[in-house]
Amino acid sequence: MPGVPLGGAFRRRLTIAFVLVVAVCSGVMAVTSFVLIREYRVRSFTEQAADKAALSLISTPDDLSLTDVDELLARFQRRGGFETVVVTTNVVFSSEPGLGTDDVPQGMAAELEPGELVRRTTGAGDDSRLVVAGTTRSGSAQLFFFFPRLDLLTSINDFRNVLWLGWFISVAIAALFGHLVARRTLRPVNEASRASELLASGLLDTRLESSSDDEFGRWANSFNRMAEALQEKIHDLSEPAERERRFTANVAHDLRTPLTGMVSAASLLDEDLAALPPETAPAVRLLVDDAHRLKTLVTELLELARLDAGQEQVNLEALSLAGALRATTDPWDGSRSVRLEVEERVTVLADRARFRRVVGNLVDNALQHGGDDVVVRGYQHGDRVVVEVHDQGPGVDEEDLAHVFDRFFKADRSRSTGGSGLGLSIALANARLQGGSLSVHNLDGGGACFSFTLPAGRLDDHAAPGATDGSPI
Repeated sequence: MPGVPLGGAFRRRLTIAFVLVVAVCSGVMAVTSFVLIREYRVRSFTEQAADKAALSLISTPDDLSLTDVDELLARFQRRGGFETVVVTTNVVFSSEPGLGTDDVPQGMAAELEPGELVRRTTGAGDDSRLVVAGTTRSGSAQLFFFFPRLDLLTSINDFRNVLWLGWFISVAIAALFGHLVARRTLRPVNEASRASELLASGLLDTRLESSSDDEFGRWANSFNRMAEALQEKIHDLSEPAERERRFTANVAHDLRTPLTGMVSAASLLDEDLAALPPETAPAVRLLVDDAHRLKTLVTELLELARLDAGQEQVNLEALSLAGALRATTDPWDGSRSVRLEVEERVTVLADRARFRRVVGNLVDNALQHGGDDVVVRGYQHGDRVVVEVHDQGPGVDEEDLAHVFDRFFKADRSRSTGGSGLGLSIALANARLQGGSLSVHNLDGGGACFSFTLPAGRLDDHAAPGATDGSPI
């Protein structure tokens, strides 16, 4: 389904949460396994060493002679797995050169009692050893058995490395699996987001596929029911609006032909107004004015009908703002009522005819409702061009500011000039067709300010022939 894809922030958070859970759980299991296995291996190694030492002590004679010691050390060495230091009253014997009483942990000899074993650990790294000591039954000799712990420590370190590797692999698998699960789980959310974007853009026939009976399936069904209800409601609301638009267009079109004749006849009467009797002239003048007003109303209604139907074409081009405003204010040229203040070398992207329609309507509205001395200012602000029309009137009531551009609305009925109330709404529609906007606010010193904004343009990209000069638009 086309549309704007859902951002992956939530998917990333879900994946990270999944990875964290797996990482913590597997980390706890790995640490626990390592501690338990290490304690078990150390305990087993110590117990086996103690058993070998006890067995060796049992086979040791109470009174050792030099020959007995040599034979005893040879027998111990054949068993393998440990080295021995024998300390008698006068002599120290060792099964390994360089090994002697200096290698015995301090104070260990003083703790020896007949029939008991004492265990100590000495050294570090490759020189780490477990020392198990005991005495003969008579206590005449002390025997120190040195069991190297290198193999034990190596196996423990290997087991630790295997656990770390397993932990990293489990976290990597959890990240991949979590990403896939999060992507699959959030796919309905992503589709719903795109469907909402399409629905908001006006594609009211957008629906979600419901292929499951779980929460997402019920969610899709609810979304589809909402979309159907919204489509029906908009259809119900658009039908009266369409009927109203067609009615307005048909009435205005049917009135245009007889009004043309009425205006022509009124023009003839207007030319002969001076020759009419004084008692007849006011009535004829009223008739002529009303005919022209009715023609203006019908013309504006026809324009609104075309705007509502989307039948108006927009031809955007780059225009010189100064030239366009001068051409628009030509009807008031030489009058002190309209003053033009415009920045030179500013280019606006606009439709020539609609630009003139909007600005001319704003100036005419300011002269009608704000009195003389209207100021038209044009300048560039960032990537937008602003045209402001200031008047010196009393301004617009605060409660009426939001309704100035409504159709048939007259902001100040006390000074109404008999206009149709459609001019500003037509100006707003023309401004929007050009990608612009129209707004109004009251000035601090009195008077109203209408602001017409449009995109800034570049002459080298959009200019048409004659667009840069001051020729009429």
